[in-house]
Amino acid sequence: MSKSLEEVLLLVNKSNLSSLKTTLVKLIEVINNPDSSVTDLKNLIEIDPPLSANVLRRANSALYGMRRGIASIMDAIIFVGFDAIVELTLNQKFFELFQDNGRKTYGYSRTALWEHCIGVALCGKLLYRREFRKSGGGVYTAGLLHDIGIIVEEKFLHDEFLSILATKEKTESDLLSAERDVLGYCHQDIGKMLAENWNFPEELCRVIGTAESTEAGDAAPALLMADTVYVANCACQLRKVGFSETSLIDVPAYEFCLNRLQIKERALEIIMDEVEAQIAQMKKDGWF
Repeated sequence: MSKSLEEVLLLVNKSNLSSLKTTLVKLIEVINNPDSSVTDLKNLIEIDPPLSANVLRRANSALYGMRRGIASIMDAIIFVGFDAIVELTLNQKFFELFQDNGRKTYGYSRTALWEHCIGVALCGKLLYRREFRKSGGGVYTAGLLHDIGIIVEEKFLHDEFLSILATKEKTESDLLSAERDVLGYCHQDIGKMLAENWNFPEELCRVIGTAESTEAGDAAPALLMADTVYVANCACQLRKVGFSETSLIDVPAYEFCLNRLQIKERALEIIMDEVEAQIAQMKKDGWF
């Protein structure tokens, strides 16, 4: 018999995975607080020496094109940029979940899932900035965390997770359907429960709980971040960026969200070209 959602939460909060909670919550506070300063960010990073070292290493990589060597976190914030260092810190801290990667099974590996999460985060951020003229910090976080429930399944429901992947491949269904068949709930439910338990902002909890499903139709609420992450997720599935959760996206829902957001497909194609180019550079720099 499968574990209940409450039992899964208990296992997560007793594991080393919960050690991410404090840093993630503080980073999200920095992102959502307009009064956050460079000193707030610097102090948050420097309190964690391994994180500090990794942020500096990445800040000096070819992706950011710095001609001078960056030797301190303050220099990184000044020369690379506040938002870029927030993203880089999120990437490094969240990447801890994706270590100890095993071999690919039914098309799944932690590396492939990480690539997908990075793709959704980058696409969402670029949509926010170019289409809506908004800071992309919150939506980047949502994209990065939207599949946290999959990692939880793999770590704490491993036998069931292998059965889910086998069911998905055998029936050519999507991951959500296979999860509900095997567990009675899905990774979105796990992710939302975890986000709420960790006191993430309400909007972020909602997005994590709906990243691969959306309400289409005139009566559905227009939620900018939720729609954006849904579109970014679909775009990455169509481009086969990392782990593919489904072989077929819900085309009517996808097109409805594109229209509701007033995003032209050509604009999205240009953004996805840039996403793939950034991921390719990350791979060259050893991020994967």
